[in-house]
Amino acid sequence: MKIFAFGTASCALMLALGCSAAPTSSSQSEPVQGGTIDQTHNYAVGIITTTGLLCSGAVIAPNLIMTARHCVDNSPSAIDCTSSQTVFGSQRTSTGNFYVTTYYTTNQQNKNWHQAAKIFTTPGNKVCGNDMALIEVSDNISTSETGGTYVTPVVQYSMTDHTRYSTTVTAIGYGDTSATTQDAGTRHIRQNINLGCIPGDPQLDCPSQAMTQMTVNEFISGDSTCEGDSGSSAYEQKNFNKNVPVSFGVLSRGGSEGTTCVEPIYTRTDAWKDFLVQTALTAASDGGYTAPAWTQTPPPPGSDAGTDAGSTDDGAAPPPPGSLGAGCTDNSDCDSGICESDDNGQTFICSAPCDSSGDGSDCGEANYQCIDDGSGNNTGLCFPKPPASTFNDQGGGGCAIGSSDPSKPVPWGTLVLAGAWVAVAAVRSRRRRD
Repeated sequence: MKIFAFGTASCALMLALGCSAAPTSSSQSEPVQGGTIDQTHNYAVGIITTTGLLCSGAVIAPNLIMTARHCVDNSPSAIDCTSSQTVFGSQRTSTGNFYVTTYYTTNQQNKNWHQAAKIFTTPGNKVCGNDMALIEVSDNISTSETGGTYVTPVVQYSMTDHTRYSTTVTAIGYGDTSATTQDAGTRHIRQNINLGCIPGDPQLDCPSQAMTQMTVNEFISGDSTCEGDSGSSAYEQKNFNKNVPVSFGVLSRGGSEGTTCVEPIYTRTDAWKDFLVQTALTAASDGGYTAPAWTQTPPPPGSDAGTDAGSTDDGAAPPPPGSLGAGCTDNSDCDSGICESDDNGQTFICSAPCDSSGDGSDCGEANYQCIDDGSGNNTGLCFPKPPASTFNDQGGGGCAIGSSDPSKPVPWGTLVLAGAWVAVAAVRSRRRRD
């Protein structure tokens, strides 16, 4: 297998990473490798330059686009995460030469184009683990143009919190349809892709060999994306199914085996919380709108129970609908199938099964505890700790891009992708709302 970074204007035989050559009209029946043409999800955008570069991105606020840093900054043609020389260079072209479109093809002129006004990149210059950039456009993009919503980057919680997030994703991008075609320029979508590995995740940890060509700020997805998809998001599947686009990260690089683009590597949003939040606050001030709810510190788990799923009293974003701690009225409202109350039926929240003989860590949240359900089998359910506990905010940082030498095989060989997250069995208790 060969691995490349897609940050150059040349059409590498590579996966969803990086940018491809100048956009061309696309009429293929195949898409984001195995997907279909997507004319619906306009928050997934195309990014081009006057020099013929093509990348993908996501609208995370009215005037703010999230993409890969190698789409805006020069980077080596081959990425080796073990080399100290794999660093970013200067910006590719002047800021005003970058344009963003919400239209599903990039070959149509005067179709929802927005010019870049500012470009923000992560601190530091190393490519691997830092491949993220934000583009502030000169005008605000309305939700009527994006398809009714903006994208929420995962920053308030960790992507490894499987009480909230699944390990399957949707890929949407404007890239090539295979490792050997040069047909980028039309947006495609592919759903229900299993994640490959997430560093440090008890369920999907990455093998040591893989960690020689990636960092803890990244994760690997299943085969899906190709050249020109660089900067596109991996959308968490459960929320995507509810028409709530939640992004785990932006596509940085990947590999190829014959005609197939394989093992895309993404830069994690939860690794760069501070960068994303601070830039979003700046963009909101420039655009004259209220900053997105995800820039707020989330409330203590369960504090929004029984309230409207879209708001909380302090203005902070509640847990995503159906996830641990979200308000519910019956079991069907919860991804776990468990809608419970721990206060005699005053409020109901989505819970999850746990081992009541343990320390509660299997609840996935520091401010949750496991309460025995009385069955006598060390089975319990996750509930918020008393209000006295303090929410521990997650830190964050910056980002960069990476690609490896197209002439040498990936050091870790062909990574066998782990299967999708298997949901835990529902546990009944006397507090469940049926």
